[in-house]
Amino acid sequence: MRGSSHLDEAGRPMMVDVSGKGATSREALAEGFVTLTDAVVRAVEGRSAAKGDVLKVAELAGIMAAKRTPELIPLCHTVRLDSVRVECVLDAENKRVRIRAFAKAADVTGVEMEALTGVSVAALTIYDMCKGIDKGMSIEKIRLLRKSGGKSGDYALPDAESAAVTETTTTTEERGIRAAVLTVSDKGSKGEREDTAGPALRELLGSIDAEVVHSAIVPDERAAVAETLEAWARDTRLILTTGGTGLSLRDVTPDALLEVADRVVPGFGELMRAESLKHTPNAPLSRCLAVTRGRCLIVALPGSERGARQCFEAIRPALRHAVGVLNGWDTECARGV
Repeated sequence: MRGSSHLDEAGRPMMVDVSGKGATSREALAEGFVTLTDAVVRAVEGRSAAKGDVLKVAELAGIMAAKRTPELIPLCHTVRLDSVRVECVLDAENKRVRIRAFAKAADVTGVEMEALTGVSVAALTIYDMCKGIDKGMSIEKIRLLRKSGGKSGDYALPDAESAAVTETTTTTEERGIRAAVLTVSDKGSKGEREDTAGPALRELLGSIDAEVVHSAIVPDERAAVAETLEAWARDTRLILTTGGTGLSLRDVTPDALLEVADRVVPGFGELMRAESLKHTPNAPLSRCLAVTRGRCLIVALPGSERGARQCFEAIRPALRHAVGVLNGWDTECARGV
């Protein structure tokens, strides 16, 4: 976690050296509560607090605070945040406000502290805006609900209440996605070569809350690939293929994608080739690409496990956003494209 540190030879605190780490997609979701008095509940619900709309101001304060986390927590690294969302919801029946903060970045270190800082400052803002009404409020249970990415892997708080919060969230970043993985390989379809790229992609899809509902291996036959993609696109929102993206005459996966496509999404192929170029001078020969069919995004990745993992990490920050925009899950998100 970002708050950890080392001591130097003199016993002084110092930031963790992250210079040797590679940038990967990082996400974190945090939660906290402000318990209110009856008078404060009425003021928040009626938007009658003297300082304005309590929940809206608190959400803005939380976003601003998350962006300034390294200035507030001494040993945190600076990260380039891709997204911060703070949601404050009044639960009048239980006399409390539930605060959730979601942070996302593609960087060398995690964003848990950004999410937690967003919740903390949003809670303090609620207290500040309502203390003139009644000072008997309390800030409670600020905690990390889940995080993904990084060396330590994924984490989810083993708590029934927090699990329910995660399941009922409505932002694009936190929706579940029905997904599929198709391996395109002559030898793999005959059992002559072990498929390691397909299982790797199925594992990686879990990091973006995608549920893999279909997986298969088909030979390098354009018709077989296209037929499978057409069938799966009817009940999935994201399909990843692996294999058949080179220049060999048997490499027909991109051609099959174009056969079933409604539209081409050029940026994904550009990102994957740019990432591959860091590892091999042959990257320009790759024909990796992405297309849409209906409301399904289909992305063709390399056939090797290493290449598939590298390209997935390159496009991971944009995957959920793309699926969300394509499906109209988040209109605010869609307007930003």
